[in-house]
Amino acid sequence: MSTWSRSQWIEDAKKRVLQNTRRTDDYTRELIFLYDEAAVNIEKEIEALFARFARDNGLTEEAARQLLEGREYSVWRKSIEEYIAGASGAASSSKALLELNTLAMKSRITRKEQLLANVYRNMIDLAEDSTARMDALLGDMLKVNYYESCFTIQRGIGLGFGVAKISDRLIRQVLSFPWSEKHYSEAVWGACDHLSALVRREITLGFIQGSSVQKMAKAIDEVMDRGRYNAERLVRTECKYFANQGELMGYKENGITEYQFLGGTEHSGSCTCGELNGRVFRVEEAQPGVNFPPIHPNCLCIIKAHFGKSIFDKREGDPLAGNVKFEEWKKKYVDGAAKDGTISLSETDKRALMQYISSESYKINDKLRRGATLSPQERQFVEDLDHALERLPEHRGTVYRSLSKGLEIEDVDAFVASHIIGVPKQFDAYTSASLEVYDGTMEIQYVIESKCGKDLTAWNPGEKEILFGRSTWFIPTRVEGHTIYMEEVPDE
Repeated sequence: MSTWSRSQWIEDAKKRVLQNTRRTDDYTRELIFLYDEAAVNIEKEIEALFARFARDNGLTEEAARQLLEGREYSVWRKSIEEYIAGASGAASSSKALLELNTLAMKSRITRKEQLLANVYRNMIDLAEDSTARMDALLGDMLKVNYYESCFTIQRGIGLGFGVAKISDRLIRQVLSFPWSEKHYSEAVWGACDHLSALVRREITLGFIQGSSVQKMAKAIDEVMDRGRYNAERLVRTECKYFANQGELMGYKENGITEYQFLGGTEHSGSCTCGELNGRVFRVEEAQPGVNFPPIHPNCLCIIKAHFGKSIFDKREGDPLAGNVKFEEWKKKYVDGAAKDGTISLSETDKRALMQYISSESYKINDKLRRGATLSPQERQFVEDLDHALERLPEHRGTVYRSLSKGLEIEDVDAFVASHIIGVPKQFDAYTSASLEVYDGTMEIQYVIESKCGKDLTAWNPGEKEILFGRSTWFIPTRVEGHTIYMEEVPDE
């Protein structure tokens, strides 16, 4: 089979970097529009207030303290209450919503407070829109780079073979892990809450000083400009991470165990990048910020697969022409392989499964249940296990799970009562079950209707294990004593 030269591998890596940059630039333009839109909305509210109550081109604190009355107050109150009632997810715990809720509970509202309420609403909408679009962008970055990584490797070595599809569930699981100090959604909401406080400060100062509408609008613009810059930096850094993470997943899928770090040119702002340039690391030891990009915000470094030709000598596959098109390759080796079941577990998949059925499952599940911070090694193990479970066959039918009173369950009755019939319940950790009752003497028994549980019986035949992925939802259907009946809620 024909193989690429080193320069061809590097050239192809550069092309993917340019493609990722274009995707990031497109989203950044959308993000800037969202920030501009929020700023314009706030400025319009200020202009409307000035138009009604300003004197001598200024708005005094006295005018700002005028109360909303009659129908105007009733309409405002109803609108705010409906907005708060509709808040969900991260919005429900944001500082901006807390401020909005505080205003909604007041029996008297001033013009200034009405304006601030609109500021909080705009910031909540900005955070929700930004996060939703980032979810889509980063998921796309992960998926596209995974497939393109697999394609590049197989085209480069001249051998085609089946690779696993990356599901929406796996994408959500990978996106859910904070790889740096904060998860990106937490950073977005924190930034918007901070912007709310800054805008509130500028408005308050403007009223105290009797500022003109132009001066207040300029102050708001300056605040939003800082927010735009920080948001853009966050997007570029997160895109870099998930693009490289998709690349790394492609290496694992193709059995490649090492990568080479490329970057640290004279244009780099980090001496660490220069020290890492050209060094080779094991895939399983990749740590963002340490030996895996991004090393710092706006990092431009990339990775490249590092392997000897001999690792594919015994690999079964089809000769692959160097000019094969991506869509042609994907149709046969991704879509086609999924249909005919020709995908096999990689060594990384096997290692993760063996690690889970050992005592490691107790340690990792305990941390997942408590929401504890995972070490880089533990996070890598979870990502590898998620990937491995995607490739195992699904089991449909009744499975069983037995639990005993202990450290996790102090009060059996209270634990059972927490399962409310008809109300979905999410299990943060991996949930092990069996084709048979594991231990009928234990205090709590689950009877679960599995829809997508993964069949581990080939790996753990003694316990006839069926494993549900982390963050799986179940609906309790009935409770009899300490026996809980549930149905798995499959991903849509």
